[in-house]
Amino acid sequence: MAEQPRPSRVEKVLVIGAGVSGLTTALELARVRENDKPRYTVQVVAERPADQTVSVIAGALWEFPPAVCGQHGNQLSIMRSKRWSVESYKEFQKLAQVRGNGVHMAPTNFYFGVKIEDDWLEHTKMRELKKLSEDEEIQGFRRMTEEDLKKVPASFGVKDGYQLQVPAVDTPIYTRWLREQLKQQSNVTITYGKRITDRLAPQSAKIRADWGVDAIVNCTGMGAAELAGASMVPLRGALVRVPVARFPSRPKTAYAISKTAHQQDMVFIVPRETHLILGGLVEPSEYDTHIGKDYQPIKEMFDRNKRFAPELLKDVNLDDTDVDVIAGLRPYRVENVCVEKEYGFNIVHNYGHGGSGFSLSYGCAREAIGLLESMEGPSFRVVDLRPAAVHQHPDTYADLETPDFTTAQLDGQEVSVEQPIYH
Repeated sequence: MAEQPRPSRVEKVLVIGAGVSGLTTALELARVRENDKPRYTVQVVAERPADQTVSVIAGALWEFPPAVCGQHGNQLSIMRSKRWSVESYKEFQKLAQVRGNGVHMAPTNFYFGVKIEDDWLEHTKMRELKKLSEDEEIQGFRRMTEEDLKKVPASFGVKDGYQLQVPAVDTPIYTRWLREQLKQQSNVTITYGKRITDRLAPQSAKIRADWGVDAIVNCTGMGAAELAGASMVPLRGALVRVPVARFPSRPKTAYAISKTAHQQDMVFIVPRETHLILGGLVEPSEYDTHIGKDYQPIKEMFDRNKRFAPELLKDVNLDDTDVDVIAGLRPYRVENVCVEKEYGFNIVHNYGHGGSGFSLSYGCAREAIGLLESMEGPSFRVVDLRPAAVHQHPDTYADLETPDFTTAQLDGQEVSVEQPIYH
């Protein structure tokens, strides 16, 4: 099929995927206004609705990069992820002031099995969090005292920690809220039960013609292995859910031991509106999500959390009938989080968030919109390889260096390509 004529700018967008990344991207697109009118017409297509995706199974406690579940070594990617996470924090902070969306701000204790100053990565992260708190971009940073640390059972070997006020998301409620928000947008349609297969780029013209759109945003998580040829690795996780009605006094504080000698030694306790969540399981390259209370690592995870908070969980047992287990696959991309443009094609990718889908959701969605807005002229020239959210949030990225560009022909289109040297 011949390539369809490309418009001078993007106005109609197809979002593939209906997890937290897809729905957030669609909602942010729908809210863009130009001359008091919607800037975009948005279609969402997905095989399954959000309540049947991994998003509803996520722990969804906000975390500042680098994330515990799926760390990247790419420093540029980590830098971008930090800004995405702060943007998302601010949006969730606003949502926490409104009832009914499943978001609340939770005082959260982060514990470490080493002195933070002895771990360069964690020390850097802590200093950045402290500065963000001082600048009032996030809330409630406090270094823990020796008295605070003594409250943790000695068997955990906790040597340091700090507290933050962070967004905690009740994922079933929040994803339902996202869907309702989209239903209220006159410029959005959602189609479930359809799956787009094979690499996107070779069939982009046909997809655009079939759906009547100008551009595509790929938010398919693990599906990006097929659609984008990405190196995706599933990080299997599981949560134990305890109804909050079990507790005489509703739990308010979240707890995480996020730096130990072995990832399976993690503690993760998060109060939500309906349940208390217990977690701490990270199993790379495990695809089977049919695991439950009889799975030994889940038994160990539950026992570990109960040893950490014996008073809180003294009357809770894993085999209680009202206690259940849910499991899912975190979509980890080996290279880095992918919020990028497909050169020579009208495709933007937004996937590979690992265990940070909620923490990065609004920042990545706005970055994707910036990439759409940076498509100029009939050739959709790539005009800038800096984080594309610079088009909407220039102050955030003011200090980022700019690469040199030149032009080249790609599939009959003139595109800008990056010179390899930064200055």
